[in-house]
Amino acid sequence: MATATMPHPEEPESDQPETSQPEGVPSSPQAAPIPDSIRRTLNLTQEKDELLVSLATAEQAVLVCAVAPYTSVRISPVNEVNAVIGLHEEFAFEALIDELSSLGLQNHKLMMLLNSPGGGLHASFKVARAIRSSFKGIEIYVPHMAASGGTLIALSADKIIMGIMSQLSPLDPQIYYKGRQISALSGRNAYNRMCEIFETKTRDEAPYPAQALTDKLDPFIMEDWNCAIETAEDYSTQILKLAGYPDPGKLAHQLIHHFADHDSDINFDTAQALGIRVEKHDATERNKKVWRIFRSWLGKFLFQESLTHVIRYALPSKPTGGGNNNGHQTAA
Repeated sequence: MATATMPHPEEPESDQPETSQPEGVPSSPQAAPIPDSIRRTLNLTQEKDELLVSLATAEQAVLVCAVAPYTSVRISPVNEVNAVIGLHEEFAFEALIDELSSLGLQNHKLMMLLNSPGGGLHASFKVARAIRSSFKGIEIYVPHMAASGGTLIALSADKIIMGIMSQLSPLDPQIYYKGRQISALSGRNAYNRMCEIFETKTRDEAPYPAQALTDKLDPFIMEDWNCAIETAEDYSTQILKLAGYPDPGKLAHQLIHHFADHDSDINFDTAQALGIRVEKHDATERNKKVWRIFRSWLGKFLFQESLTHVIRYALPSKPTGGGNNNGHQTAA
């Protein structure tokens, strides 16, 4: 059981920028590096690990990890929370993309490690859309879980790399009802079942439970269910279309309506059968190498205390010696 501890002690206290401008990239007063105070607030830090920088350089890619630790954080004597996708993640990815743009790394290749239980529908959509519009050649690695809104983000990729324990999930939207979170489809399905009963029976002929349930139907809540489902379909279709899927509407519909439970496990085989662009973690020697590095990266944060996703990134280093200057400099 964890308690909230912020800021993160391993990060520097100075407010001086960490990032310097690479050679050949014009400076801009609107392209300032992120101050350390903002980095601490956003839980956003550049990695200097040699193995990660070496991989970024070899792949000429930006490496990003977004990890929701599994350790719950106690925020009061009776309440604990876990990291979910929300406003923090929106601002963190916006700051990261702004900094990469200032370094001339816009429209660069992205290799992303993602571990997330999901979160807000709107926030997940905005993060997925930002990723899709800011990078070219997107690979998202899911060693364990990218569920709900995490699945929506993963679908922005050109390919999703999965292992034997990897899990995506359905995209049916979640709503709060009487103090608990339920799928909006549960309300619609319950209503449809009532309609089936009353197609052939009068109210007096229907079983008493059905009579009692019809008395509790609230048309305003029912409309909220329908709006949530329609929004989820719209957002999912948009992301799949941006990612180049051939029939985004059909796949979005399947991911929202095909599964009985929001927590259903969409593993590699199920994802492949649905038409999601997935690749096995051991399909190539290159995949195996990246998978090992990313699993180790995930392990650094998986049980860390954090109210938010841990966002880290590594950049390709600038060539040294007599090489050309088309590479990019890591933050000093």
